Amino acid sequence: MKTHQLVVPTLNELKQQSAAQLTQLAEDIRQFLISNISATGGHIGANLSVVELTVAIHALFDSPDDKVIFDTGHQGYTHKILTGRVDNFATLNQYRGMNRFVARDESEHDAIDASHAGTSLSIASGYAKALKLTSPANYVVSLIGDGSMVEGMAFEGLNYCAEDKNSKLVIVINDNEMAIAKSVGGMRNLTAGENWQSNSRAFFEGMGFAYLLVEDGHDMPTLLEQLAAAKQLARPVIVHVKTEKGKGLACAKDHPYKMHFSMPFDAATGKGAAATVVGRTYAVVAAEALKQKMATDDDVFAMTPATPYASSLDECLALFPERALDVGMAEQQAVGMACGLALGGKKPVVCMQTTFMQRAYDQLIHDACYMDLPVTVFGVRAGFAGYDGATHHGIYDIPYLRSFPNMQLVYPASSAALTELIEKRLDNPQGPMVILYPYEPIPAPEPDAGLIEPCGLSVPVQGSDGYLVCLGNRLVAAYELRALLEAQGKDYGIICVQSIKPFPAERFVELVAPTKHLITLEESVLNGGFGSLVLETLADANLSMQVLRSGVDDKFVYPGSKDECSAECGMMPGQIIEQIAQQWPNYLGVNK
Repeated sequence: MKTHQLVVPTLNELKQQSAAQLTQLAEDIRQFLISNISATGGHIGANLSVVELTVAIHALFDSPDDKVIFDTGHQGYTHKILTGRVDNFATLNQYRGMNRFVARDESEHDAIDASHAGTSLSIASGYAKALKLTSPANYVVSLIGDGSMVEGMAFEGLNYCAEDKNSKLVIVINDNEMAIAKSVGGMRNLTAGENWQSNSRAFFEGMGFAYLLVEDGHDMPTLLEQLAAAKQLARPVIVHVKTEKGKGLACAKDHPYKMHFSMPFDAATGKGAAATVVGRTYAVVAAEALKQKMATDDDVFAMTPATPYASSLDECLALFPERALDVGMAEQQAVGMACGLALGGKKPVVCMQTTFMQRAYDQLIHDACYMDLPVTVFGVRAGFAGYDGATHHGIYDIPYLRSFPNMQLVYPASSAALTELIEKRLDNPQGPMVILYPYEPIPAPEPDAGLIEPCGLSVPVQGSDGYLVCLGNRLVAAYELRALLEAQGKDYGIICVQSIKPFPAERFVELVAPTKHLITLEESVLNGGFGSLVLETLADANLSMQVLRSGVDDKFVYPGSKDECSAECGMMPGQIIEQIAQQWPNYLGVNK
């Protein structure tokens, strides 16, 4: 597909252009984004909503001396174009290509690394305090969407930002009445509907902010006028800007997420547009099982914090509008509300990406676990999570969830095992449970996981020299590694563990006791992870053997495919063979 070419002025040249010239530049950028993102895939909807707004900000403020902070970073593409990265767009959604979000290692103009929502205001308050002391002529401009404003951290930040009356802090609210899906709750009531202008003004002025309004966020002259006024105030000010998500992309007009994100698509027809990976995934399987239970049990509730597409919940939301709930971009609310539902005798299921589940750490341990409530969490994208930011990988879940008393932690060994697990769990849930499953499409055919024993593990292959001990998302790798070991004269069996907590220690020890070598495989950080659990179990049983752990060794991992991320972390089967040769000299190729 031929992509749109674009001539970009320097930031100094930008400041010399008229409103009419800036309007034309914004239209050129919009066409560039549509042409290029339809070819590569990416976050298209939010970026199209802030083209004029971003151009106006850079025309009036002096980045990088003035700090422009993008909440989440979903809307940073025009910023990237204006700050010298137009040629990088061809590498979007490639391994080590241009980041989907803002990233400090890309440019001095990226003030923060951002890929989670609601963080910008707290960071901006600190940045503004620092600049007031060290660089008092400079401003902090924080751009946050109305959907992100419902995050608990955003409200905490908003509360404090009003405190420092002499801070040169400009908070720009990009209000398109959308989070990923449509905004919900009181914030939407404030910024939309009848009298939203006066209601919004009263709210923000009541908090202590100056308040400026741009009712058409695609009108360049008004944007320039109001942002210039905000700059002159030199005090904490809200610039409330109404925009349209997906502006200028015809196929986004009626899209439920206004094309928030898409894989490559035909810009003219919308053909090929997909909000997540194409194919049958564990998220699809889980949603189907959940839908069946909701159809037969009125006590089952499904909940999502603004990410229904990631959990394939659209059909549940349509079929059960009173029991399938999008609570907005608010993970703590989702888990806290689930606890309330459980206390009320219901069977809540919270469906969210595990990278965002981290934000509900407190509610999981102090509410769900401490009260031992039957709250179920479907943890989507556990393991490597594709080309989103490095913080989107679900590789930190096992260590912290293992530490929670009363928590049950499960990683299904297969799609059939996932369906069976959900059916049994929702028949009579007891205590909190997190069910983890991966992002990528289910392989066809699926690897043989063997018969899952009641204790929560299976032995699909026996072996005389040792065992490969894995979770479901490393089962394919286990079979590939077993074949490589066989070529080296070693006969390894495979143990696939489904129940991480409680861990079937007694059965596991019984299986491995006759052997001398174990290799653990996990798509997780090694510190406190699954391999650590195996070592703890061996130590408690006073078993001494050679153990090699394969996983993520104390690092953040670049966005990428499962294989690209695995290779970066030394987790490909061929790389593990090399590690075995180093850790156990003179072992391979010798049949003992």
